[in-house]
Amino acid sequence: MATRARTDQGTRQKVIEAAIQCILEQGFYRASSNAIAQTAGLSWGVIQYYFGSRESLMLAVLEEGNRRLMEELSKADIDAVEMTDRFEQYFMILEGYYAKPEYLAFIQVLLNLSHDPRTSAQAIQTMTERARAIDGELRRLTAKLFVGTGIRRGALRDFPFHVLRGLALSEVMIRTLPYDTANLVKSVSAQRRMLAKAVSLLIESETASSAEATGAPDQDWR
Repeated sequence: MATRARTDQGTRQKVIEAAIQCILEQGFYRASSNAIAQTAGLSWGVIQYYFGSRESLMLAVLEEGNRRLMEELSKADIDAVEMTDRFEQYFMILEGYYAKPEYLAFIQVLLNLSHDPRTSAQAIQTMTERARAIDGELRRLTAKLFVGTGIRRGALRDFPFHVLRGLALSEVMIRTLPYDTANLVKSVSAQRRMLAKAVSLLIESETASSAEATGAPDQDWR
Protein backbone atom coordinates (compact mmCIF):
# COMPACT_ATOMS: atom_id res chain seq x y z
CA MET A 1 0.00 0.00 0.00
CA ALA A 2 2.82 2.40 0.90
CA THR A 3 4.61 1.57 -2.37
CA ARG A 4 1.42 2.26 -4.34
CA ALA A 5 0.97 5.60 -2.56
CA ARG A 6 4.55 6.62 -3.38
CA THR A 7 4.02 5.60 -7.00
CA ASP A 8 0.79 7.59 -7.24
CA GLN A 9 2.44 10.65 -5.71
CA GLY A 10 5.39 10.30 -8.04
CA THR A 11 3.09 10.09 -11.06
CA ARG A 12 1.08 13.11 -9.93
CA GLN A 13 4.26 15.13 -9.45
CA LYS A 14 5.53 14.07 -12.87
CA VAL A 15 2.35 15.36 -14.50
CA ILE A 16 2.49 18.64 -12.57
CA GLU A 17 6.11 19.20 -13.62
CA ALA A 18 5.17 18.42 -17.23
CA ALA A 19 2.33 20.95 -17.07
CA ILE A 20 4.68 23.62 -15.69
CA GLN A 21 7.18 22.90 -18.46
CA CYS A 22 4.51 23.12 -21.18
CA ILE A 23 3.11 26.40 -19.83
CA LEU A 24 6.60 27.91 -19.77
CA GLU A 25 7.37 26.75 -23.28
CA GLN A 26 4.00 27.27 -24.95
CA GLY A 27 1.88 29.51 -22.73
CA PHE A 28 -1.21 28.66 -20.71
CA TYR A 29 -3.68 28.17 -23.56
CA ARG A 30 -1.32 26.36 -25.90
CA ALA A 31 -0.31 23.93 -23.15
CA SER A 32 -2.97 21.47 -24.27
CA SER A 33 -3.93 18.26 -22.54
CA ASN A 34 -2.21 16.27 -25.30
CA ALA A 35 0.99 18.35 -25.02
CA ILE A 36 1.12 17.82 -21.26
CA ALA A 37 0.48 14.09 -21.63
CA GLN A 38 3.21 13.81 -24.25
CA THR A 39 5.70 15.71 -22.10
CA ALA A 40 4.88 13.52 -19.10
CA GLY A 41 5.18 10.37 -21.20
CA LEU A 42 1.67 9.30 -20.20
CA SER A 43 -1.72 9.02 -21.85
CA TRP A 44 -4.38 11.63 -21.17
CA GLY A 45 -6.47 8.82 -19.73
CA VAL A 46 -3.88 8.26 -17.01
CA ILE A 47 -3.77 11.98 -16.28
CA GLN A 48 -7.57 12.05 -16.03
CA TYR A 49 -7.38 9.19 -13.55
CA TYR A 50 -5.22 11.29 -11.23
CA PHE A 51 -6.71 14.75 -11.81
CA GLY A 52 -10.12 14.31 -13.43
CA SER A 53 -10.07 17.48 -15.54
CA ARG A 54 -7.72 20.10 -16.94
CA GLU A 55 -9.01 22.59 -14.37
CA SER A 56 -8.08 20.22 -11.54
CA LEU A 57 -4.64 19.75 -13.07
CA MET A 58 -4.13 23.52 -13.36
CA LEU A 59 -5.29 23.95 -9.76
CA ALA A 60 -2.72 21.33 -8.74
CA VAL A 61 -0.06 23.34 -10.59
CA LEU A 62 -1.10 26.46 -8.69
CA GLU A 63 -1.04 24.58 -5.39
CA GLU A 64 2.46 23.37 -6.22
CA GLY A 65 3.49 27.01 -6.63
CA ASN A 66 1.86 27.90 -3.32
CA ARG A 67 3.62 24.99 -1.62
CA ARG A 68 7.00 26.17 -2.89
CA LEU A 69 6.32 29.74 -1.79
CA MET A 70 5.17 28.63 1.68
CA GLU A 71 8.30 26.51 1.98
CA GLU A 72 10.48 29.54 1.19
CA LEU A 73 8.60 31.84 3.56
CA SER A 74 8.21 29.47 6.51
CA LYS A 75 11.95 28.80 6.78
CA ALA A 76 12.89 32.46 6.23
CA ASP A 77 13.92 34.99 8.84
CA ILE A 78 14.94 38.66 8.95
CA ASP A 79 17.45 39.41 11.68
CA ALA A 80 19.80 42.11 10.38
CA VAL A 81 20.30 45.23 12.48
CA GLU A 82 20.49 47.88 9.74
CA MET A 83 17.34 48.62 7.77
CA THR A 84 19.14 48.42 4.42
CA ASP A 85 20.44 44.96 5.29
CA ARG A 86 16.97 43.88 6.37
CA PHE A 87 15.58 44.88 3.00
CA GLU A 88 18.29 42.92 1.24
CA GLN A 89 17.41 39.88 3.35
CA TYR A 90 13.75 40.37 2.48
CA PHE A 91 14.56 40.62 -1.21
CA MET A 92 16.62 37.42 -1.12
CA ILE A 93 13.64 35.63 0.43
CA LEU A 94 11.28 36.86 -2.28
CA GLU A 95 13.87 36.18 -4.98
CA GLY A 96 13.93 32.52 -3.93
CA TYR A 97 10.46 32.17 -5.42
CA TYR A 98 9.53 35.11 -7.62
CA ALA A 99 12.80 35.22 -9.58
CA LYS A 100 12.54 31.58 -10.67
CA PRO A 101 11.22 30.74 -14.16
CA GLU A 102 8.49 28.52 -12.70
CA TYR A 103 6.80 31.58 -11.24
CA LEU A 104 5.94 32.71 -14.77
CA ALA A 105 3.94 29.49 -15.14
CA PHE A 106 2.26 29.82 -11.75
CA ILE A 107 1.17 33.41 -12.38
CA GLN A 108 -0.32 32.46 -15.76
CA VAL A 109 -2.39 29.76 -14.09
CA LEU A 110 -3.48 32.11 -11.30
CA LEU A 111 -4.55 34.88 -13.69
CA ASN A 112 -6.42 32.54 -16.02
CA LEU A 113 -8.22 30.54 -13.33
CA SER A 114 -9.14 33.74 -11.50
CA HIS A 115 -10.73 35.37 -14.56
CA ASP A 116 -12.19 32.37 -16.35
CA PRO A 117 -15.97 32.30 -15.67
CA ARG A 118 -15.88 28.52 -16.04
CA THR A 119 -13.62 28.10 -13.00
CA SER A 120 -15.56 26.30 -10.30
CA ALA A 121 -16.50 27.93 -7.00
CA GLN A 122 -14.55 25.21 -5.18
CA ALA A 123 -11.39 26.07 -7.11
CA ILE A 124 -11.81 29.77 -6.29
CA GLN A 125 -12.31 28.93 -2.62
CA THR A 126 -9.16 26.78 -2.59
CA MET A 127 -7.16 29.57 -4.20
CA THR A 128 -8.47 32.07 -1.65
CA GLU A 129 -7.57 29.85 1.31
CA ARG A 130 -4.04 29.33 0.02
CA ALA A 131 -3.61 33.07 -0.52
CA ARG A 132 -4.62 33.76 3.09
CA ALA A 133 -2.06 31.29 4.41
CA ILE A 134 0.69 32.92 2.34
CA ASP A 135 -0.42 36.38 3.49
CA GLY A 136 0.05 35.27 7.10
CA GLU A 137 3.67 34.31 6.46
CA LEU A 138 4.34 37.54 4.58
CA ARG A 139 2.95 39.56 7.50
CA ARG A 140 5.22 37.68 9.89
CA LEU A 141 8.25 38.68 7.83
CA THR A 142 7.00 42.24 7.35
CA ALA A 143 6.72 42.62 11.13
CA LYS A 144 10.39 41.67 11.43
CA LEU A 145 11.32 43.97 8.57
CA PHE A 146 9.73 46.96 10.30
CA VAL A 147 10.52 46.10 13.92
CA GLY A 148 11.61 49.21 15.82
CA THR A 149 10.38 51.64 13.16
CA GLY A 150 6.90 52.36 14.50
CA ILE A 151 5.39 51.88 11.03
CA ARG A 152 1.69 51.01 11.18
CA ARG A 153 0.31 52.35 7.90
CA GLY A 154 -0.94 49.57 5.64
CA ALA A 155 0.17 51.22 2.38
CA LEU A 156 3.72 51.68 3.61
CA ARG A 157 3.74 48.25 5.22
CA ASP A 158 2.89 46.54 1.91
CA PHE A 159 5.10 48.80 -0.20
CA PRO A 160 8.39 46.82 0.14
CA PHE A 161 6.74 43.56 -0.88
CA HIS A 162 5.30 44.95 -4.12
CA VAL A 163 8.47 46.83 -5.01
CA LEU A 164 10.87 43.98 -4.27
CA ARG A 165 8.63 41.36 -5.89
CA GLY A 166 8.59 43.57 -8.97
CA LEU A 167 12.38 43.60 -9.08
CA ALA A 168 12.51 39.82 -8.69
CA LEU A 169 9.93 39.36 -11.44
CA SER A 170 11.85 41.74 -13.68
CA GLU A 171 14.95 39.61 -13.14
CA VAL A 172 13.28 36.38 -14.23
CA MET A 173 11.63 38.07 -17.22
CA ILE A 174 14.99 39.47 -18.36
CA ARG A 175 16.40 35.93 -18.35
CA THR A 176 13.72 34.81 -20.83
CA LEU A 177 14.53 37.46 -23.46
CA PRO A 178 15.89 36.09 -26.78
CA TYR A 179 19.21 37.97 -26.69
CA ASP A 180 22.25 38.34 -24.46
CA THR A 181 21.07 39.67 -21.11
CA ALA A 182 24.14 38.86 -19.00
CA ASN A 183 24.88 42.52 -18.23
CA LEU A 184 21.25 43.23 -17.39
CA VAL A 185 21.09 40.30 -14.99
CA LYS A 186 24.41 41.33 -13.43
CA SER A 187 23.06 44.81 -12.73
CA VAL A 188 20.14 43.45 -10.66
CA SER A 189 22.40 43.03 -7.63
CA ALA A 190 23.45 46.69 -7.71
CA GLN A 191 19.87 47.79 -8.31
CA ARG A 192 18.73 45.74 -5.34
CA ARG A 193 21.20 47.52 -3.06
CA MET A 194 20.19 50.94 -4.36
CA LEU A 195 16.54 50.11 -3.90
CA ALA A 196 17.14 48.88 -0.36
CA LYS A 197 18.86 52.18 0.49
CA ALA A 198 16.10 54.25 -1.10
CA VAL A 199 13.30 52.42 0.70
CA SER A 200 15.23 52.58 3.98
CA LEU A 201 15.48 56.37 3.64
CA LEU A 202 11.74 56.51 2.97
CA ILE A 203 10.99 54.44 6.08
CA GLU A 204 13.26 56.62 8.21
CA SER A 205 11.61 59.75 6.85
CA GLU A 206 8.10 58.41 7.50
CA THR A 207 9.08 57.32 11.00
CA ALA A 208 10.46 60.77 11.82
CA SER A 209 7.37 62.50 10.38
CA SER A 210 5.06 60.26 12.38
CA ALA A 211 6.97 60.95 15.60
CA GLU A 212 6.85 64.72 15.01
CA ALA A 213 3.10 64.62 14.32
CA THR A 214 2.29 62.76 17.52
CA GLY A 215 4.95 64.34 19.69
CA ALA A 216 6.23 60.91 20.71
CA PRO A 217 7.67 57.77 19.05
CA ASP A 218 5.10 55.36 17.64
CA GLN A 219 4.62 51.87 19.00
CA ASP A 220 6.33 49.11 17.04
CA TRP A 221 4.32 47.85 14.08
CA ARG A 222 2.60 44.54 14.72
